[in-house]
Amino acid sequence: MNDKKDQPKKALPGSKRKPPASLFLWLLAFLVLASLIVFQSSPYFAATEEWSANQFLSHLEKGEIVTAEVLPESDKILAISGEFKLAPKTDAKKTDADKADADAKENGAEKKDDAKKKDGKASAPGIVEKDLTKPSESASADAGKKTAPKLKLKYNTRIYATDAVISKLEEKGVQTVYLERDVWWKSLLLNLAIAVPILLVFYFIFTRQIHGAGSGAIQFGKSRARMIDPNENHTKFDDVAGCDEAKEEMKEIVEYLRDPLKFKLLGGKIPRGALLTGPPGTGKTLMAKAVSGEASVPFFSISGSDFVEMFVGVGASRVRDMFQQARKNAPCLIFIDEIDAVGRSRFSGIGGGHDEREQTLNALLVEMDGLETQEGVIVIAATNRVDVLDPALLRPGRFDRQIVIDLPDIVGRRKILAVHAKNIKLSKDVDLDAVAKSTPGFSGADLANLINEAALLAARNNKDAATQSDLEEARDKVCFGRERRSRKIPERDRKLTAWHESGHAIVNLFLENSIPLHKVTIIPRGRALGLTMMMEHEDRYSRSRLEMLDIITTDLGGRVAEEIALGDITSGASQDIAHATNLARAMVCSYGMSDKLGTVQYGERADHIYLGRDITRNEACSEQTQREIDDEVKRIIGECKARATKIITEQRERLDKLANALLERETISGADIRKLLDLPPEEEKAPVLSGDDSGRKPDDGASVPADDKKDGGEPPKSDNTVISVKTF
Repeated sequence: MNDKKDQPKKALPGSKRKPPASLFLWLLAFLVLASLIVFQSSPYFAATEEWSANQFLSHLEKGEIVTAEVLPESDKILAISGEFKLAPKTDAKKTDADKADADAKENGAEKKDDAKKKDGKASAPGIVEKDLTKPSESASADAGKKTAPKLKLKYNTRIYATDAVISKLEEKGVQTVYLERDVWWKSLLLNLAIAVPILLVFYFIFTRQIHGAGSGAIQFGKSRARMIDPNENHTKFDDVAGCDEAKEEMKEIVEYLRDPLKFKLLGGKIPRGALLTGPPGTGKTLMAKAVSGEASVPFFSISGSDFVEMFVGVGASRVRDMFQQARKNAPCLIFIDEIDAVGRSRFSGIGGGHDEREQTLNALLVEMDGLETQEGVIVIAATNRVDVLDPALLRPGRFDRQIVIDLPDIVGRRKILAVHAKNIKLSKDVDLDAVAKSTPGFSGADLANLINEAALLAARNNKDAATQSDLEEARDKVCFGRERRSRKIPERDRKLTAWHESGHAIVNLFLENSIPLHKVTIIPRGRALGLTMMMEHEDRYSRSRLEMLDIITTDLGGRVAEEIALGDITSGASQDIAHATNLARAMVCSYGMSDKLGTVQYGERADHIYLGRDITRNEACSEQTQREIDDEVKRIIGECKARATKIITEQRERLDKLANALLERETISGADIRKLLDLPPEEEKAPVLSGDDSGRKPDDGASVPADDKKDGGEPPKSDNTVISVKTF
């Protein structure tokens, strides 16, 4: 009962929270400060002019002094302050003119009186006639007096105390007030009366802020890990698809969390940590949540960047506090996402060290496997940069298991699509098997995005459910971007693109080891003006030498078609040439596919230099060997181009026929191309999807074959689609 009373009351929905009292105090302080600024800068509160003794006597002689407050500072010095007014300026020329006008008016008046006497119409005595058409002088004077501003300013001066000054003030009729000399403590009290209330207000404000931030200062070194209650986490292993082997390894951790006594009786020790590695979007975080949901234990979630602060020692304090909280809730799970932010190698290298991160890593190492470690706390971490982690973090006893969650195969993609398809409405004609087969190299996040894009597309077209065409268009949009049909392409560029893509397609069809042709289009997507898509019928994880040579030949088919059909070449083949060159160099330097240079690895390494570990890199390759490598790469490219030239020359009629069909239809599938060119169908047919573009996202639009194992023993990603792109 007491626990319930101590819990803070939750605000009712729709209720408004009261603003904190400190807000009003800060507002009051701001108003006081603004008032002082206005008081100093306003023209109505003009600053007092400081006069010298001569200036004061000069203004006094002119009669500009209005008031004077005389305060004796000493027996010989008087401090005088008060108000003065500026005397109106007169113009001598204007005064002479006014006198001349007055004389003329008097002469005119005398002449009028004489005329009236002659006519017998003299005015009655005592009556003065006025010219109503002209304003009187008195009226104008009164108006001038009313409109003339009375400008009074303040002054301040210090002069010698003499009887002449006092008598002069009385002579000029100045309103003089004689003050007594103030005692020093009176002025002090006045200043304190003004300053103390202001200081009290600021003291009260800052005191409240310090008390409010006191808990924050104490919490500064506390862990930021968010504890997820078992009842709040509903993620299960059924929600994770496409990584069956990883789930099998994680099930042992789940069984230990459910029944740890079963393992302790046999003397077994559960792994203290599991490191989930793999490409982005494969479901590492989702796997960790599923483990917590299946085991029904507390789940602490934190990011690696939450440990690192600008103050040295804060991250280490947060690590210790996190493990302390975890031990109180044992058995439990701690999930550290993006652990490479705090677990990088401690060797400084070129970039220098980072004391805060290194101390945080040291605290993490001690807590995971130190003298005072306890069982019941299992750490699960995720990263896609396992190569930069500190070796001490990866050793057994800390992260005993490194679980690779790789890109799913066709079966895994089918299961992932089924999981995400539960959240949207699908029509009966949707074939998820065909979608899974046409999306090799997609991660779980890519497939989830595909399903969501299909639902958005169906809603945009006012459909009741997403159809197969919506899924295909969504896949094309995820891979290559949206079709840019509104883009105005000149007819000359459309012809160049049509013959360029037709060259890729014709060469591909007449090569023995090429990837099956899937579709050709000249509709712009993203930066590409046209696409030639080739898709495998099954997942592939390696390429043979003949297959790589055919890929290079297909890449060069577009440039050869431009030379033969159009008699000119364009910049649209730049990406094809770059990809062909890179693949040929990899065959020579990495894969040992050159008879001249043998099965030796030469040249550059594909991975990046990590400044925290690799200061230098020595490559055992001489200049002569580099020259031979360049010659061998050039030889491979030349032979492949000669093969493409031979095919295009022999099949010139089919090239023109396909190019003209593309200009008319814009998009043609692989099966329709074979019918158009009177070629037999493929021996091994895949489910043909109308308007299917398939495939992995190309790197800069170039075709990317599957590689052998990369440095470090990481298995290659599945890559079963090659896309040749026409761009400018």
